[in-house]
Amino acid sequence: MKLFRAALMASALALPLAAGAAYAATPADALVIAQNIDDIVALDPAQAYEFSAGEINANLYDKLVQYDAEDTTVLAPGLASEWVADEEAKSLTFTMREGATFASGNPVRAEDVKFSFTRVVTLNLTPAFILTQLGWTPDNIGEMVTVDGNKVTVKWTGDFASAFVLNVLAARPGAIVDEVLVMQNEVDGDWGNAWLNTNSAGSGPFVLTDYRPAELVRLTANENYWNGAPAMKQVLIRHVAEAATQQLLLTSGDIDIAKNLTPDQIGGLGENVKVETYPQAAVHFLSIQPEDRGTDRPGHLGSRALPRRL
Repeated sequence: MKLFRAALMASALALPLAAGAAYAATPADALVIAQNIDDIVALDPAQAYEFSAGEINANLYDKLVQYDAEDTTVLAPGLASEWVADEEAKSLTFTMREGATFASGNPVRAEDVKFSFTRVVTLNLTPAFILTQLGWTPDNIGEMVTVDGNKVTVKWTGDFASAFVLNVLAARPGAIVDEVLVMQNEVDGDWGNAWLNTNSAGSGPFVLTDYRPAELVRLTANENYWNGAPAMKQVLIRHVAEAATQQLLLTSGDIDIAKNLTPDQIGGLGENVKVETYPQAAVHFLSIQPEDRGTDRPGHLGSRALPRRL
């Protein structure tokens, strides 16, 4: 379970999340989770932007750099073993990790990094702004991300420090996908988008083997994961919308973890259920619509979405 939890929280910063865990009658190498997953719109890392999708993709994909699972304040090497910053030239040069492979068996190449970033910028779906804020466009991405052997150089425009860019690359659309596998499943120039919303093409500790919207997600261990095979051979996330039903399944031993219990429900679980708290990343938006002081009605200056890290 440790490896699964580590991967799940790989991009964490510092937000407490309570979850109840019981010693259910499920196989020792399988984990069954009850969770409300009807927020999932997409699972393609170039499109996914919801909480549940983010947690799932953290188990399917690696990034060049990613937050350390044991200390989520540390930005640690991922598919890049090391990097060098050139602040004056506004660039970062990454050296790819030797021996890393995708779950498909294909080697992780510097070319896969360029393909993945190009794909996000070109598709320009919901999370693309995270990368395009670096000045990347479909027209210039070929010059902004370049490959030389096992090294990838990333450039940016704007007054950004390399530390900020590293955090950008550790975000969800920074996930590296298997170019060979994705392009084998491309349809009508969609860069494999439709296929990646029900399949995975990553190098992470798990592989997506079944996804049924608002029903279930099944993950199977990637036995060749470069950071060690997970202890859990299978993870099943069951869509259970009602917290009361999750509580009932947990106390009856039908699931191992309930993700959406209220504080009152957690407090009434009893001695046979273990409650644990883990850090998790979250971005909250505060929408503000200024009042027009010259009239009795709200103004029409628009609202601003202000990201707030908790």
